[in-house]
Amino acid sequence: MQQALTLRTRGCAVRGFQAGIRTWWWLAKMMLPITFGVAVLQWAGVIAAVSEWLTPAFSYIGLDGEGVLTFLTAISASIYAAIGVMGTLNLDYRSVTIISVMTLIAHNLIVESVVQRKAGCRSAWGMAALRLAMAVLTAWILNRVLPENYTGRLLLAHRDAGDTAFGSIMSGWALAQAKLLPLMFAIIVSLNVLQQILREFNLIGCLTSPLAPLMKVFGLSRGSAFLWVVLNTLGLTYGSSVMIGEVETGGIPRRDARLLNAHAAMNHSLLEDTLLYCALGVGLFWLLVPRIVMAMAVVWTMRLGIIWKERKNNRRVIRPGASGGKTGA
Repeated sequence: MQQALTLRTRGCAVRGFQAGIRTWWWLAKMMLPITFGVAVLQWAGVIAAVSEWLTPAFSYIGLDGEGVLTFLTAISASIYAAIGVMGTLNLDYRSVTIISVMTLIAHNLIVESVVQRKAGCRSAWGMAALRLAMAVLTAWILNRVLPENYTGRLLLAHRDAGDTAFGSIMSGWALAQAKLLPLMFAIIVSLNVLQQILREFNLIGCLTSPLAPLMKVFGLSRGSAFLWVVLNTLGLTYGSSVMIGEVETGGIPRRDARLLNAHAAMNHSLLEDTLLYCALGVGLFWLLVPRIVMAMAVVWTMRLGIIWKERKNNRRVIRPGASGGKTGA
C-alpha cells in the first residue's frame, strides 16, 4: 500500500516536472523578446510620446498626461512598473483610484494576451482589445460615479525618475529577468506537480465544490473552480501554466476555457495585485467590485450570445425538414 502510494506520487512529480518545464520554456522564449522590446521603447521615449498624444482623449475619463503615462506603462509592462511611475508623478487620490482599477484590468497586456491564447481563448488580439475596452469603460463610469472632491490618504513614496540612459535601462531589464526566470521555474513546476497530485488522488472536486455556487453567479462552469482559484491567487502568467495543461489534455472544454479566460482577463490575481494597491491606500471596494461586475457582465453577455447562436443553428436544422415533410402523391 505504502509502496503503491509512493509510486503514484513519484509519477505525479515526474509528469508535473515535465509539463512544468515545457510551459516555463515556452513562457521564457515568449517573454524575453517582448520585455526587451518594451525596454527599448521606454528608452526611445515612444511610450512617453504616445501618452502625450492620448492625453486629450483621456480627459473624458478624468486623467491627465501623467495618468495616461502610468496606464501605458502598466499595459506594456506590469503593475509594479506602473506603481513605480506613480511614485515619480504628482497624482491626486481620485486619479490614482481610477488608474488603479484600469491597470488591474489591463496590465502586462502583450505577455498575458499571448498566454491566454495558448490557454484556450480564440485570439490574443481580441483578448487585448477586450481588456483595453473594459478598462476605459470602467474608468469612464468611475469618473462619473466618484465625487469631484473624492479624497483619501495615499501611502505613495515619491521619488525621482530613474536613469533613462540606454545602458541603465538594459541592465535593469537584464537584472529583472535574471530574478524572474528562476522564480517562474519554481512556481510553474510546483503548480504542475500539485495539479497532477490533485487529479491522481481525486482531490480537485473536494477543494472546489464549495465554490460551485459562486461559479454559477459568475456565469462559469462548476469545473472552472480550481482554475479560478489558481488564476486569482497566482495571476495569469503563472496560473495559466496550469490552465494550458488542462486545455491541451481536454481537462476543461474549450467553451468553458474561453468563458474563464474572459472572466480572468478583467478579474485575476485578486490577492496580490489588489493588496499592492491597498497598501498604497486605495479603497478596497473600488479595487474589487468594478472588476467583478465587469467580468460578470462580459461572461453573461458571451453566454447569451452562445445560447442565441445555438437556437439559430437549431432553427436552421429544423426548417428544411418541416418544409419538406410532404411530397406529391
